[in-house]
Amino acid sequence: MENKYGLVVLGSGPGGYTAALRAAALGQSVCLIEKEKIGGVCLNWGCIPTKSLLKSAHFFDSLKKSEIFGVKIKPGSIELDFSAVQQRKKEIVDKLTKGIEFLLQKRKVRIVKGQGRFLDKNRIDVQGEVINFDKCVIATGSYPAELKNIKFDDALGIVSNRGGLSFTHVPKSLLIIGGGVIGCEFADIYAALGSEVTIIEVAERLLPNEDKDIVRVLTNDFKKRKIKIFTQGKVESVSKSSNSQELLIKLSQGQELSAEKVLLSVGRIPNIDNCGLENLGLDMLDGRIKVNEQMQTSISTIYAIGDAVGKNFLAHVASHQGIIVAENIAGNASRMNYANIPRCVYSHPEIASIGISQEQAEKQGLKIKIGKFPLLASGRALIEDDSKGMIKIIVQASDDRIIGACLSGPMATEIVHEIAVAMNADLTVKQLAGIIYAHPTVSESIMEAALDSDGQAIHLIR
Repeated sequence: MENKYGLVVLGSGPGGYTAALRAAALGQSVCLIEKEKIGGVCLNWGCIPTKSLLKSAHFFDSLKKSEIFGVKIKPGSIELDFSAVQQRKKEIVDKLTKGIEFLLQKRKVRIVKGQGRFLDKNRIDVQGEVINFDKCVIATGSYPAELKNIKFDDALGIVSNRGGLSFTHVPKSLLIIGGGVIGCEFADIYAALGSEVTIIEVAERLLPNEDKDIVRVLTNDFKKRKIKIFTQGKVESVSKSSNSQELLIKLSQGQELSAEKVLLSVGRIPNIDNCGLENLGLDMLDGRIKVNEQMQTSISTIYAIGDAVGKNFLAHVASHQGIIVAENIAGNASRMNYANIPRCVYSHPEIASIGISQEQAEKQGLKIKIGKFPLLASGRALIEDDSKGMIKIIVQASDDRIIGACLSGPMATEIVHEIAVAMNADLTVKQLAGIIYAHPTVSESIMEAALDSDGQAIHLIR
């Protein structure tokens, strides 16, 4: 068996398998090393299965208001089969995993199962086999963080996102520690499926890195759905209640709460501790691998991408970084640009953003204009009975360039890419407003928000 490759990829998540496929297409001999499942966390225990559960939850929830659309369902006739929900999730994951494996096979990428450990800058050991390489990319992903005083304990009922995807039944009550993207998506899933959900967030609001106006839309909707939210809250302890099967949660402010399950979602940590980095001597930065714009480390033969780099813990960022690496190895100079990357929350209502927020622009002292359009004025959103939310565009006043946007509401995670294209093409807000949008669509609200930056929206009076 050949053991010398142009590129070795350590880790088969979105960044790793994308790098492998692109490099193979560009003529490299490629070996992909994976210790668990092809597709990594994103495909098996993250993005894909979470969105599958979200779709089932949203569909189940929408049936409860079917009479709005003139469809009457007899009381008690709606029944959730959670095992079927989980089975559908598994089938989607399996189909996508097999699809990636098929592509790797067709591109003649060798897959080696096992833990890879670097011996030096040109060799890696996998279960006793030494594999030589010209270049290697570290794409080992990340794992969920714990708190000093609260650790994962599946037997007790304190789970990570992976555990939250694997429940055998819908818990009667679920307390989520952490109101970031993962926390909000799981709150949405299990509240829609019937759990009593509580979120504890240490910051002053949910999704603290996102625009406060947009987050307010989600927070208000969560509260209407009886999701309890404790902000600026810290959990002191989680223990088994002495008189019930539930967990007892004590907050630093003195409150005592209870829940059947606790989901701990307080960030992720680069998964780089067990791959022999001590044999390389790479430059590190705050516990992550330091790279340049070409995703190259301090050692010329070694690259790193995705969560191992920790720049953005996003699957689509890792995938693009993988392409950057493959292009550079093939001799096509390519640099990573982090300026216009969409960020999405697939809750209901959906949230999407790109560029900088209004708050960030104001902190930087930029002179800006803000264009807003509420979806209450959108015909398509009203037809969908999903008019909570808005489009908000941040414009640099000096030259009308779009420097950021945030959206909440139906299809926000899809239509944000219209603004991404405009920003990448360096269009002005007037050029964005000049596009002819189909009617009725949610997308035409982008045109209205663009016009509103100059107070010229058609279907809105300030």
